[in-house]
Amino acid sequence: MKRILNLEGAINLRELGGYPTKDGTTIKYNKLLRSGDISNLTTNSLNYLKKYGLKYVIDFRSNQEQQTWSDVTSDFYRIYSDPVYPLTGNGDKLAGAINHGDYSYLGLIYQSVVLDKHGQEAYRFLFERLLNNDQDHQSVLFHCAAGKDRTGIGALLILKALGVDDEIITKDYLLTNLMYQDSDEIEATLNDENGNQDINKMNMTKGDLESITSVFEAIEHYYGSFENYLDKALGIDQTKLAELKQIYTE
Repeated sequence: MKRILNLEGAINLRELGGYPTKDGTTIKYNKLLRSGDISNLTTNSLNYLKKYGLKYVIDFRSNQEQQTWSDVTSDFYRIYSDPVYPLTGNGDKLAGAINHGDYSYLGLIYQSVVLDKHGQEAYRFLFERLLNNDQDHQSVLFHCAAGKDRTGIGALLILKALGVDDEIITKDYLLTNLMYQDSDEIEATLNDENGNQDINKMNMTKGDLESITSVFEAIEHYYGSFENYLDKALGIDQTKLAELKQIYTE
């Protein structure tokens, strides 16, 4: 299966299906899409997404971004405005309190977002929509402008909740770096002999992994565990987490 969907008018559009979980299951295809700007989707792209089963679009961009570069509307999906910024600022104080000089700048920003009250409200809304997406052949697309930071945080929270390993989560995050390179280079880097795209072929440094795991470390520092964070910050208790896994894994 193609992980990178090169649709006209979309930036950094990617499939999250196919990743293995620690439970021995796999994330279902045609359920989860992450993306950057989709304000220029063409008719052909819309036809593809309709067949794909797109039902819900979650827009993490600011109100100004949404007004300036509005998502293309269509009758087969509903768009939800869910700005991640502006943050309230409490996450900065919390993240700074556990930084011992070894976390990357990007890691600190991401920590601030996941610990911030407004940031948490935005991702709580995302998870509520994910629970609503409980019908077969229906999918959720969540996006920001570049599909890297606000969308990247959403993806790492979803993948972690579904039981995907940190290293795989990091490699999925790093695919954004490839997306802004030449498309032929992407194909040469990822494709196996059957034309499937395999992120295990990606090179990842120790620093890359640390920038993502530092986010989970911050969450565990303040909430005791990632599961407790899901419950207290995002409203996903054990029952809802089981529902999520039922909807999105097989």
